[in-house]
Amino acid sequence: MAARSCSSFVVMGSETKSGDIIYAKNSDRPFNEAQPLIYYPAKDHPEGSFTECSFIKIPQVKHTYACIGSKPHFFWGFEHGINEFGLMIGNEQVSGREIPERRWGLIGMDLLRLALERAQTAKEAIEVIDGLLSTIGTGGAPGHRIAPFNSNFIISDPHESYMFESHQRKWVAKKVDRYGYLANCYSIQEDYDLIAGGTIEEACEKGWWHSEVAFNPAKAWTVDELMYDESEGFVRYSRLGRLLSEKVASGDKIDAKYAMGVLRDHYEGVPELNSIYSKAANKICTICSHPGGVGYGCASAASTVTIIRKDVPRELQFTYWGSMAPPCCSIFRPYYNIDFIPDDLQHAESLYRQEDQWWQFIELERYISLNYDKFAPKVKAEFSKMEDEFIQQAEHVEKTYDGDVEKLRAFSAEASKRSSDKAIEMTNEIKSKLMTKDIDRMLLKYFVESSAECGMEYDRDIIK
Repeated sequence: MAARSCSSFVVMGSETKSGDIIYAKNSDRPFNEAQPLIYYPAKDHPEGSFTECSFIKIPQVKHTYACIGSKPHFFWGFEHGINEFGLMIGNEQVSGREIPERRWGLIGMDLLRLALERAQTAKEAIEVIDGLLSTIGTGGAPGHRIAPFNSNFIISDPHESYMFESHQRKWVAKKVDRYGYLANCYSIQEDYDLIAGGTIEEACEKGWWHSEVAFNPAKAWTVDELMYDESEGFVRYSRLGRLLSEKVASGDKIDAKYAMGVLRDHYEGVPELNSIYSKAANKICTICSHPGGVGYGCASAASTVTIIRKDVPRELQFTYWGSMAPPCCSIFRPYYNIDFIPDDLQHAESLYRQEDQWWQFIELERYISLNYDKFAPKVKAEFSKMEDEFIQQAEHVEKTYDGDVEKLRAFSAEASKRSSDKAIEMTNEIKSKLMTKDIDRMLLKYFVESSAECGMEYDRDIIK
């Protein structure tokens, strides 16, 4: 079993350089689980129709809104995504006390996508999720459900953000003041702003809480016997809090580049947590997750830093900066509210194909892992330079936007193509320089097993 290791946060406009909301998330999933970035257009549906979710089908609504989302290829729902109204949601899997219901249900990723398709605001999204939880329930397939079947979300629109934490059919939500963050653990305490009906009564009836004490959902719902892998969430939650609180306390405003740096964090500047092992070996729980080491097999599959704006043309309502693979070995590229995502980002499945961008960046990360200290510095330098250029271009394109959608489309397509070409170029360069003596033996198992599993070819003579 791979560890659960997503990280997400949101920073309100009062604390950002641009005055806009910044939303950021690493989606961490088992290695080789492809996670393309897909666009779904708005659509009208006939009365009485159904929508096929990951494990069940449910009644469809009359109209669904356009959205883009990052999704594990075999699930219906999203790990994170945004719709045409600038409503952004990302999920966190979490363990709870409640015993799963022995029935088919929705999973957190389904709830997320359904909310994006059916809501225009954060408040409406909470209402949609509440309705789905109360009428259908969560948990996926009862025969092979994993223990942490609950999902927590950060839900934002251009005006406000909420942290939403669920415990089977019950939930609480807290409005974000300056910034908020989640990992794979419960964190909302007595200061929640919204709560599902019957939540406190259920907790008291089942012995998780006492009616004479102010209700604290984080303490009521957190299980006593956590697996070691599940402790990752508490570690990364603490690190997110430190990085955000220190930045805000310093008086510095947060921008997209800083948010990207948080998602790439490996405890830089913390001497006592510097490891003698490579970052790819992942011996310490970090926000940027790699497949080796702790929770072997789970890695950051896709990331986003999204700028959400109000009082702007529809096309600029968001800038979705998307990355694929662990972000310290990758690059963020911009996409806009223009009903467009490059085609080669929208396709990736269980087997390796070089034409799929997700696999291109995963292959690069895989070769970097063979000797992170040797190969990562150049990759980081090349991508950082290009990323800074994209950020400067984005500022210019957005500032001078005159309603010509084709300019935004061309910029996104060019940034996507250039960075994809660079990833392939650097992968080939590492392949040409790789020697047996360079290989970090600690990462061999990951490299060989994961490559064989997905059909990614490599030079077996060098590896041998």
